[in-house]
Amino acid sequence: MANKTTKKTTEPTKTAANGFLAGTPWVYTETVKEHFLNPRNFLMGDESKYQYDAKGIVGNPICGDQMLMFIQVEDGEDPKTKKPAKIIKDVKWKTYGCASAIASTSALSELAKGRTLDDALKISAEEIEEYLGGLPKHKFHCSVLGHEALAAAIANYKKK
Repeated sequence: MANKTTKKTTEPTKTAANGFLAGTPWVYTETVKEHFLNPRNFLMGDESKYQYDAKGIVGNPICGDQMLMFIQVEDGEDPKTKKPAKIIKDVKWKTYGCASAIASTSALSELAKGRTLDDALKISAEEIEEYLGGLPKHKFHCSVLGHEALAAAIANYKKK
């Protein structure tokens, strides 16, 4: 279940090299910070070594973020209908993105595991934001990028 820590840290940044002015506060929740610094299901190294069933790639030309999502799918049962369904067994991802994109996709990867393909498509940007305890309004679009990559991976899987 989601970590509901929503306290925002006001630790000043140590260097301006990270894109923030030195001495400005961190404007994200502790949960966002945790997912940014320790992203879940991030694919390290060569993706050709990861056994996946489908992948999706999307980008946002406005901010320059790019997302690559890989899914493993298995036969299972829809917990709601008790009918056979395709279930997301595992999710891995890579990104060129900001802290919000990284944290949002980390959260999304946790939310998607174990869901049916159709249920995973219903994960909303609002659900991701709630899981993270909030995002700055100007960074809300970052939570959409991971979902778009997941949707592309699912669409590619369904084409098979």
